[in-house]
Amino acid sequence: KTIEPANKRTLLALDVSVSMSSTALGIDLSCAQITAAMSMVTARTEPYYQIMGFANTFKDLGISPSMDLNTVMKKVQNQNFGSTDCSLPMTWALINKIEIDTFVVYTDNETYAGNIHPHKALENYRQKMGRDARLAVVGITATDFSIANPEDRGMMDFVGADASMPRIMADFSRGTI
Repeated sequence: KTIEPANKRTLLALDVSVSMSSTALGIDLSCAQITAAMSMVTARTEPYYQIMGFANTFKDLGISPSMDLNTVMKKVQNQNFGSTDCSLPMTWALINKIEIDTFVVYTDNETYAGNIHPHKALENYRQKMGRDARLAVVGITATDFSIANPEDRGMMDFVGADASMPRIMADFSRGTI
């Protein structure tokens, strides 16, 4: 209730690859459970959102904001499969002609590029859909690696799961930062 919605079409893409079942440092939760909790904040704030899961495929996780946190965390935790292709959210949206303003990719940064690098997939999406879509990359674990292009002001890296992150992500999605 303290977060002003960005009112943008947001695709929340949760990495559900095998590595996401590992425990996040300093917290007694898996990386997958943290992404579930953080995505629920956005789902309960933004009027236009979709929550999907990805590893080497992309699929609907069947999560809604009316679900309790424990149920959502279990749904995400029980989905862990396959390797990681962080370009899937953008390629899926392009193939299906889905209008997205902000892609939010939650990952532990244990990834491979797949057929196309994620930032190139976003560039393709922007060009072919004629949209100035943004990419927020949320790394649940801190590494010196990013799928975002640091030269592109429409892409931003976030690390961890701080209580202020949903507000900052809404500001980023809105274009005020």
